[in-house]
Amino acid sequence: MQLVKIQSFLLSLLLIVLFSGCSNLNFQSTAEKENIQKIITKVNDSKLILLDVYHDGCGTCKLIEPTVEKLKSDYSQNPDIAFLKHDLSNPFTHIKSMRIAKALGLEQIYNSQRYTGIVIFIDSKTKQVIDSLIGEGDVKKYSKIIEEVLNKKVSYCTGRIYRVII
Repeated sequence: MQLVKIQSFLLSLLLIVLFSGCSNLNFQSTAEKENIQKIITKVNDSKLILLDVYHDGCGTCKLIEPTVEKLKSDYSQNPDIAFLKHDLSNPFTHIKSMRIAKALGLEQIYNSQRYTGIVIFIDSKTKQVIDSLIGEGDVKKYSKIIEEVLNKKVSYCTGRIYRVII
């Protein structure tokens, strides 16, 4: 009896994965495609991407969430910065995040994230990581990095992060 329940559960899970877009079959609603297209346009028009790696069950994520929301509010009118959230909370939010990552050419950065509670600063043109902050709740630290990047006072080398004030 237990084996039948397990098999039924696994079959159900397989069907959910199949129809949620995890497979090569690309089931996406028109609204989701339009939303992804808006995000792509916003990111491509910006200079800097702030990627929040998030999970509902992460205490550090909850700690920095107000900071990220404050930054979104403070920079909402600035077209040079785009905010993305890599939500690892459940398979559906993860799939949506990965679709956006694939469309933006950020799959490698998204796939390399094993921990949550981290905010990554990414050059939107080169798709290179500029800097990151882990579990940081101080808005000023984020703002300093943002201003340095937007004012072109930061440079870096592929594969390693070098923060240089010019």
